[in-house]
Amino acid sequence: MPERNVELTRLITKHLQHALTAHERELLDAWLAERSQNRAFLQSLENERNLQEKLHTYHAIDRQRVWRLVQAKLAGQPATPVERTSRPVRWFAYVAAAVVLMALIGTWVFFPDETYESNTGMVGQSMHDVPPGGNRATLTLADGRTVDLSEAQAGIIVADGITYLDGSQVLATEDRRSKTESQEGNPYGITKSNPTTSHYALSTPKGGTYQVTLPDGTQVWLNAASTLRYPARFDGHERRVEIDGEGYFLIAKDAKKPFRVFSQGQEIDVLGTEFNVSAYGDENTVKTTLVNGAIAVRNPASDRLAKLSPGQQSTIRGSETTIEQVETNLFTNWKNGVFSFKKTPAGDVMKQLARWYDVEIVYQRATPPTATFSGEMSRDVSLRTVLEFLELSGIGFRLENRKLIIE
Repeated sequence: MPERNVELTRLITKHLQHALTAHERELLDAWLAERSQNRAFLQSLENERNLQEKLHTYHAIDRQRVWRLVQAKLAGQPATPVERTSRPVRWFAYVAAAVVLMALIGTWVFFPDETYESNTGMVGQSMHDVPPGGNRATLTLADGRTVDLSEAQAGIIVADGITYLDGSQVLATEDRRSKTESQEGNPYGITKSNPTTSHYALSTPKGGTYQVTLPDGTQVWLNAASTLRYPARFDGHERRVEIDGEGYFLIAKDAKKPFRVFSQGQEIDVLGTEFNVSAYGDENTVKTTLVNGAIAVRNPASDRLAKLSPGQQSTIRGSETTIEQVETNLFTNWKNGVFSFKKTPAGDVMKQLARWYDVEIVYQRATPPTATFSGEMSRDVSLRTVLEFLELSGIGFRLENRKLIIE
């Protein structure tokens, strides 16, 4: 009931401003009496530090846009600038309360598509927490050596040498390393492996993302638990890379040298464009989402060639290929640090959480819950924060070490 949601938002924000009338206090008390979670949530908002931490959840959202939208919902009040007075106005808390409450009652940033009574208090009471992922990756060089890349950096550039995005070297003092490694062990954190690969490989673990700029200027963002294999330079008549997992590609144009992406169960031919490929080994489909330009996706199992236009997504399942129009941001916002869902089944949501927070998902029931979720949430928050919202669907959770048990 949207009207009730707007009214509850207005009542709680006025409560935080100590501006409730006697009648409004009665209405808010009635809502608090409906369920214990309502009162606990209001108490958490009254803690300003807690409130600011919750607002941090939504840092990827345009704050001014949030403010205008919230104002427009408050009992028909027009959006107006925040007044400057000698007494500090807690507009920060006001906006945060409105946004977080909307999330709680199922109409704003991240919400279940079906609302149920929560049957557990584990998330808020006794569950320990898991931090979000970050910049983590391993680079395998052409001679087989591996390098753990800096978590303080977001990506690397492969040209004549290998540098981080800020220009600092990935393999500083390479000459000194070759002279001293045999005498001093391995002071640079480089481990030996069988030097048989002729390509570089950039690999992210669960809970890791990283970016690479390839020798031709093409940029690739890797999502968690993914690997990109590419040559030190693009010789010959084509530019060819391989990916396992998920990556977002911004291809440098070169009409004389087509770019080809190989992944599980498909091949992509492109000259210059932006697209996302999701080809995880534990999924039974491969999805390619085109943002700009044009690409041709070939299904080796059926030899079908499908040409995509911007806004289209191909899904390959075995020898079957389907094409549909989609909202591309739902499949690319991970690159911007945001979870984006629209009627997304709970099982698919859990797979994303498992990869980003490096947890194992265990279902106590034979099948995943049937609830679906829509909305957005920053990926730069702890697992506990995400579960607080998912719990509103009535799904029970229990976290044991890095095992998330779905009850």
